[in-house]
Amino acid sequence: MFMAEKRPAIFFRQKLELLLLSQREDVLSRVQKLMSEHKFTFRHVLAMDDLKARPFELQRALTIVVAQEESEHIGAFTERILALVEKFPLSTIFTLTHEAPEKNKFSGPKFSRVLLITPFDFFQNFKFEYMLLLKCRAQFFDILPSDLFSMTTLPFTVFVRMPINQRIMGVAFRGAVLSDSKYQKMLTKGGFLVHGRETPAYVEYINTYFDRSGMSLKKRMRAVFLSVAAVWVELSEVILFEFKTASDEEIVALYNQLEQLAQQMIDVFKSDENLWEALREVLENDLFDKWRSPWVAAYGAYISVKSGLGNPVDVLLAGIFCDVGLLDIPDSTYQKFLKEGESQLDPQQTEEYRKHPMMSLNRCLFKKVPVSESVKAIMVCVHERADEKGYPSQTPFEMVPVESSLIRFGEMIDFGVRTTMAEQSIGFGYLRDKIWQEAKEKPGNFSKDFLEQISQSLK
Repeated sequence: MFMAEKRPAIFFRQKLELLLLSQREDVLSRVQKLMSEHKFTFRHVLAMDDLKARPFELQRALTIVVAQEESEHIGAFTERILALVEKFPLSTIFTLTHEAPEKNKFSGPKFSRVLLITPFDFFQNFKFEYMLLLKCRAQFFDILPSDLFSMTTLPFTVFVRMPINQRIMGVAFRGAVLSDSKYQKMLTKGGFLVHGRETPAYVEYINTYFDRSGMSLKKRMRAVFLSVAAVWVELSEVILFEFKTASDEEIVALYNQLEQLAQQMIDVFKSDENLWEALREVLENDLFDKWRSPWVAAYGAYISVKSGLGNPVDVLLAGIFCDVGLLDIPDSTYQKFLKEGESQLDPQQTEEYRKHPMMSLNRCLFKKVPVSESVKAIMVCVHERADEKGYPSQTPFEMVPVESSLIRFGEMIDFGVRTTMAEQSIGFGYLRDKIWQEAKEKPGNFSKDFLEQISQSLK
């Protein structure tokens, strides 16, 4: 198995992940629900004065949630946020407000850590949970000990997760030569990690020291996948929140980086190596357990390459962006879809869920993400069907891009991985064949020609 070197199990975390500064019971209840599900390390204080107790521990908090109190004027709340920015120079500060503050109060680099969040985004959809997981659990990515070679110059910093207290510590630094003695010592410390923003350098390192065959090719694929995930989460912060801004140039730069990585991934997919299992096992992460677009996109693009259907780069890019609107629908609907699938949603939830294709496109347009016209068309047609009973537009089948069907088939594979495989203990190859057979026996979702053309790519 490709991912035999699993990340170590995390039994407890010593670092403070979430500090809540609020007297509101509804805010506490929401945070406690997420704390219970994800086992965040957590402290709750009622007022600024309470921060004087154990200040060193609290100042190391990864995230802080501060809420505007019911009778608090927006001006006073703004001043409280400004004070927190000074007091906590490294923390991400989630600010829950029921009034719009002055945006110019939060301009400048140090306010990039402040995320203004609306009550709907905090209480009613997946966005707050997504961002907590992103900031607390998805800043670093596991890499394998066998990825590194002693006596090589590292273009990125290697971190380890300490086995006792689970703290993350840099042990081999960017620009330094990794000596054999240091490498052997590192192996005793636990799992290796790379920061998300350094994954492009990690890709470069892997491409330099590993060829394009067998296990080496799978390492190349995994490195590119991690980098795609890292660039996506950086861009997603800007896309998801109205108050989070970036210059047009910054957004274009991130998108161009994503596009370049997509091309690299497609180049890897063109090899003769079977990468299905490697794709399925590529990444274990609390955030990506719940945000599956990278897999949906990768499965669809891999089928595109192996079948010769469509433009695989467009499949990968559209697949990454086409579900961003899911974070704008009610959380109960999203969570039920994630666990049980669209077919199990009730009528109201189905109506809410089926809005997400256009919401995804509108998010990208509103934030000026430079997606091409072809990618836009693919995004909004992912859920259109061969029998023209899909949504959002019941588009005539001859006008539905084949790339949209590839993404939808990739989504079915991913759902099967998360449900059927886990429940029935079946193999991945058997699952892919089962999904194909069921699609063939229930005409309407896909055309017969499409299913015939992709059949061999699923082997």
